[in-house]
Amino acid sequence: YPETAFVFIGSLMTLVFGVLNLIVAVIVDTFAENRSKDVESRAQEMEVQELEEKSILKKIFHKIDEDGSGALSFDELESGAK
Repeated sequence: YPETAFVFIGSLMTLVFGVLNLIVAVIVDTFAENRSKDVESRAQEMEVQELEEKSILKKIFHKIDEDGSGALSFDELESGAK
């Protein structure tokens, strides 16, 4: 009965494309999850780097502060830049 072949082929194609769709969805979801973890990791690295840079700047400003007041005047900043 050749008419039934259309039904079975149609069903088979639907199942194949359905399974392929699920496989692609899992792969895309996995990559999206890894990307979000990578973004979070990068944000933490940038935060640590920012804290290190602030610490270095704090040391530099303490060296430039000649009178020890804790505040930099324009003259102290200018002489420290030279």
